[in-house]
Amino acid sequence: MIDIALTYIRDILNEHIKNEFSISENKVILSNIVKADGSSAQDVEGKIVFFIVGLDEETTLKNSLNRSSNQAFSSFAQKTPTLHLNMQVLFCANFDSKVYVEGLSYLSSLIRFFQINKKISIEYLGSSSNNNNKLSFELCSLDYAQLSHLWSAIGTKLMPSVIYKVGLLVFDDMPLEKMISTINETEN
Repeated sequence: MIDIALTYIRDILNEHIKNEFSISENKVILSNIVKADGSSAQDVEGKIVFFIVGLDEETTLKNSLNRSSNQAFSSFAQKTPTLHLNMQVLFCANFDSKVYVEGLSYLSSLIRFFQINKKISIEYLGSSSNNNNKLSFELCSLDYAQLSHLWSAIGTKLMPSVIYKVGLLVFDDMPLEKMISTINETEN
């Protein structure tokens, strides 16, 4: 589901930027900015690059009910509880000094897009119970020390960037663990 959500975000942002700037080239890519060996990733120059910097569980929904009733068969279905995840996603403008302002324009457009579209519906193909989920976008801010640590961990120099908390990814396609019969009253 993570791949589907991020690919969907990439596609809608590319459409938005193409329409706003009347261009045909995709400017938003889903990629690491640096390869695992520390070298620069390919085809990321002159792009808004985005990637996950963290995942966490939405704890407010952690204790949700893991049973559903089936009145036709007088039973309950029990399964592993649904997992709700939030992603922290970093968008950075990877533009050299010749087109630096162009990169800032694209980054500004992206921020405006998420300001207007704080929730986006996305359909997960193959999800068993809840085919229509909404992703929410909340701007995150880091202080200078946190920002410095983040860019050091990424392994590159600071770039114009913005981090969004993207929630909620719902992992609800776990198999049933068992069926539990209901208690029926009988008349004597």
